[in-house]
Amino acid sequence: MRPFRFLSFACAALILVGASSLSLAQTKNAAKAAPGEPRAGATHVYLLRGLFNVFSTGMDDLAAKLNRRGIRASVYNHTEHPGLVAAIAARHRAGRGERIVIVGHSLGANDAVRMAAMLGEHKINVPLVITYDPTATMLVSGNVSRVVNFYQSNNGWGARVAPGRGFHGSLSNIDLARDPGLGHVSIDKSNKLHMQSIGYIGGGRAAAPPASTPSTATSQTPASSAEKQSTQ
Repeated sequence: MRPFRFLSFACAALILVGASSLSLAQTKNAAKAAPGEPRAGATHVYLLRGLFNVFSTGMDDLAAKLNRRGIRASVYNHTEHPGLVAAIAARHRAGRGERIVIVGHSLGANDAVRMAAMLGEHKINVPLVITYDPTATMLVSGNVSRVVNFYQSNNGWGARVAPGRGFHGSLSNIDLARDPGLGHVSIDKSNKLHMQSIGYIGGGRAAAPPASTPSTATSQTPASSAEKQSTQ
């Protein structure tokens, strides 16, 4: 059923694409919010938007919140991740590597995991990846230390993240199925989730996941035990 849902989603995006020029401008402005190259050793948060830059405007909002707190953050469309990897790898080879955090929504969440894996091919570690409702079960590479996945198992789109070969980090799949105020196109705009994400990013290492509440079912699974769990 997912291919048909994706087709419907794409058609809806095409209807809205006339308004996407404003969204594209917002993305470019957000990407320019932290001018110049990242400082060596400093945190740089790469936020990846999803399909056509129409539905993932919450990534712009989160980037603005991070920049206001002095945490360098920039926003890109998910299709730009190969170029980002090339630029990061070049800085890394020149001794100007930054602490990389990758955040993405929807297709951007899928490519956040892919981007981390591509950085692993350059022997670059990624301390933290945060995903908002990825549309497919993504396998995390061994160069990633911490993954937090906010998703909804009952909205027809959201999927869990799973450990891939060599992954020995911390993986948290946080199922928000019981939160009626969220959906696939709004989960990235949740201020509550933004604040939780900033908490993970701002401490220099991933913070503990939030305690379970009636609207938040949390599973924190090291790679050794996550492989034994079935996808919800």
